[in-house]
Amino acid sequence: MEQAEDMTDTQIPADAASPDPFSLPESLNFTVAIIGPKGSGKSTLARVLSHQTEQFSNGFLDSYFKGEEESHEVSKYPYPPLPNVTLFDYPGYNPADSVASYLDGIKLDTVQYLLVTVGEAVSDTELQLLGTLKQKGKPHCMVQTHADLVLHTEKRRQGKSYWRRQTLQGIRSRVEERLVGAGLQGCKAFLISALEPQSFDFPSMMDYMEGEILQWPRSGEDNVENQCQELVSVFEMPCDQEGLVEFPPYLSILLDIPPPVPAIVGVAGSNKDTILHGLSDPPMSGLLVKALPGPGNPPLPVDQYLENLQLESCDVYLIVESGLNNSFRATLVEALVAAGKHCMLIAGEGRQSGEEKEPGHDGEGKRAYLGATDLRGLKVALEKGAPQLVRERLLHCLPSIVAQLVRREQRRIMMGVYDLCLDVCTKASYGQIPQALASLSAALSSFRSRFGLDEESISRIAQVTGCSADDLHSEIHCPLALPQSIEQLQQMVSQPLSLSEIVWSYIPIWGGTETAPTLSVERTYRLLVESVFGMAQDAERVLLRGCTKQKGTKESTATCHWPCI
Repeated sequence: MEQAEDMTDTQIPADAASPDPFSLPESLNFTVAIIGPKGSGKSTLARVLSHQTEQFSNGFLDSYFKGEEESHEVSKYPYPPLPNVTLFDYPGYNPADSVASYLDGIKLDTVQYLLVTVGEAVSDTELQLLGTLKQKGKPHCMVQTHADLVLHTEKRRQGKSYWRRQTLQGIRSRVEERLVGAGLQGCKAFLISALEPQSFDFPSMMDYMEGEILQWPRSGEDNVENQCQELVSVFEMPCDQEGLVEFPPYLSILLDIPPPVPAIVGVAGSNKDTILHGLSDPPMSGLLVKALPGPGNPPLPVDQYLENLQLESCDVYLIVESGLNNSFRATLVEALVAAGKHCMLIAGEGRQSGEEKEPGHDGEGKRAYLGATDLRGLKVALEKGAPQLVRERLLHCLPSIVAQLVRREQRRIMMGVYDLCLDVCTKASYGQIPQALASLSAALSSFRSRFGLDEESISRIAQVTGCSADDLHSEIHCPLALPQSIEQLQQMVSQPLSLSEIVWSYIPIWGGTETAPTLSVERTYRLLVESVFGMAQDAERVLLRGCTKQKGTKESTATCHWPCI
């Protein structure tokens, strides 16, 4: 009972529950939780992932081999390869503890991905934990952290018949059988040792986790992104051909001549079938009519009804007044106007011609008009206002469009990073160090050009948007977004010399010659990955900063004023 109470007390500290947002609201902030039983190596794994050197105390190895773990609060670590990722190391649980209580203490809705650590064997409790995460739809993978201890035990047991590769394959097979037997097909499992991060499946685990992060959609923007998807597709071709530097000039063109994307008209209220049929037959040019749910009978509270209307999905709302009382109608219109939406009141069959009408509600260019029975005049007004509505949507969705285009370019570049890393390191392995470094430098220059961060691109963005080049440069934070010398690149990707190599280089006859550093595959790959993610963040900031003046200039003339009907 005391153990269960300890688990329910596992809470995220104030700063952990809400990770510090980056300067750009649309930036991807990702939280990875490291959870598992006590003594499974969670804290050691977190420190290794955050590139922190493990400090071995006098009793560390003894506690490590015994599977012991000191109790601690939730610890927060950075993840250097991906600057916007934060690692949270949670306290472990005991075998007799409740899985449900443990997960309730973690607050799964605050994390996007989970690393579930296990020790030398996968217990029923771990299987129950993995099954619960699968049932809740939380992305995760399993990490068996004591692969070195398991191998050591197997070596002693097998004696002379021990074969490392075959033994590892057997361990993996047993883990997979346990997962499949528990109905956890498809659960990714990795064998690692936090004390030997270069061995076993550690690099594969990091690649898999980063791949999951790269493909992760930003949930807070789902509604906006769905609405803006058609607009994003308009920019895809020029940006795919020439890079993100083409976005500002193409945006300038589309703000003057809106793209051929239909404006969405939502029809809400009661008894709206006649209005829907009249607007849809024949179809209106440049408009898409969408039926929205009614308020119900009795009507829902206005706040709840607004949620049902999906405010981000329509450009203008037609509110059919039939069956709506004056108070509900007025509150609904005021709420729509306050949300920055156009709306019209349309008299339905239940509205008598002599009934008192609500006055129009104005709000910063957004107007609510009184309805009229002239359906033809309504269609003409909507068709005339369609281009302006699309322009308004373009301005409203600008941050989401930029974010989607940057992520699209980021994914495209990441697809070639692994092959590029192999090409660079292959040249180095054949002694062609200068050629390898030249290829690496050319790749980084290509990344800068594709993201619109090189000097030529910055100058062009400044010229098109009217934003100064200095202001754009102030948004570039990634060091690799700036040109690096060959010597600097070599220092970043070279494998450090071992102590023995350094000592032998000072011994005459046997040593005495300078040992040339070799290029590390892992360091080269990490450098390329960090450059892609860092430059993507910079590109998003630069484009939004540059387009701010374009947006401000057009917003004053892009407000749709409906003609009176």
